[in-house]
Amino acid sequence: MQRNKQSLPLRGKLLLAGSHAGSTAIAVIEEIRKRNLNCEIHWLGMEYDNLLKIGVIFHHLDSGKIENKATKHTIPSLFKIPLSFYKCRKLLKEINPDLVLSFGSAAGALVSFWANMLKIPVIIHEQTATAGRANIFSSYFAKLVLISRESSFPFFNKHKTNLVGNPINNYIIRSIKEKPNTKVKTILITGGSRGSTWINNAVKPIIPSLLEKYYLIHQTGKGKLEEFSEIKDDKYFAFEQANPKNMAEILIKSDIVIARAGANTVSELTVLKKPSILIPIPWTYNDEQTENAKYMKNLGLARILVQKELTAQKLLSEINKLVNNYSAIVKNSIDIVSPDLMASEKIVDILEDEIQKTKI
Repeated sequence: MQRNKQSLPLRGKLLLAGSHAGSTAIAVIEEIRKRNLNCEIHWLGMEYDNLLKIGVIFHHLDSGKIENKATKHTIPSLFKIPLSFYKCRKLLKEINPDLVLSFGSAAGALVSFWANMLKIPVIIHEQTATAGRANIFSSYFAKLVLISRESSFPFFNKHKTNLVGNPINNYIIRSIKEKPNTKVKTILITGGSRGSTWINNAVKPIIPSLLEKYYLIHQTGKGKLEEFSEIKDDKYFAFEQANPKNMAEILIKSDIVIARAGANTVSELTVLKKPSILIPIPWTYNDEQTENAKYMKNLGLARILVQKELTAQKLLSEINKLVNNYSAIVKNSIDIVSPDLMASEKIVDILEDEIQKTKI
């Protein structure tokens, strides 16, 4: 529940940190703005255009990362870690925040370490159903650990860990009661903004069959749209990328979703109760995408396909099974209440309390 903003005004400087939680951070910032709290907000990490648009003060920190799968970027990424180590300390001293809220990643880990050294209180937020390497490390320097799923409890000190859910796009929350036109099903196929070669390759051969029955909205990913340019059908709409609001609108209007199983994707699909086929990225740390997908499967909302077993015919079979069971899935989801609905409010309540403590 929101507190009385007149009796407990938040006056302070908040530093958010991370490199991949832009939409989560935006949801928290929107809640701060909604309460008209007098809080100066900074972001330290990789740049997010959408954060800049809402007045967040940006500080660039390309911290590199320890990748779970070796690629051509692995060695250059490792070299960035020592270079960013002392830059992070310098930026923290310049910003001098009252409180740090880290969303994970190497940037978040560096900020958490140096904030602790500089006696700045740290709160971390874990979005996944497991725990990221950076957040496990950061938790040793954190005053509080906020998690999205009960399954994350074993990774952290239970005495300072709170279950709050995963903040999601306010536009999605406001649109929960909207119902798509289910006379002809609309299927959203997405591998995220970068796209997924695995998903695209599995989808392409069955697009003609799917278009006989369904509308298709296909996010191909950056640089991959040309591969589908020969498909000319009024029931097929393809695009590379979309901003968060437009993507939310597409998600809301879809009946069925085929996607990866990132934490924010699963949160949004669960809140909207979208029957889905999830194809987890297999090389994530602690196999976090599979655990995210299992969370949604256990609610009866998703079917899971293992990437190495993914074929066009198997995907088509799973789509048909999902469509055949669509009405039952929707009916059984009526009583599902996602903890993510109130996550932003819970987190901002905690931020208010902790910043107030720094002023005593």
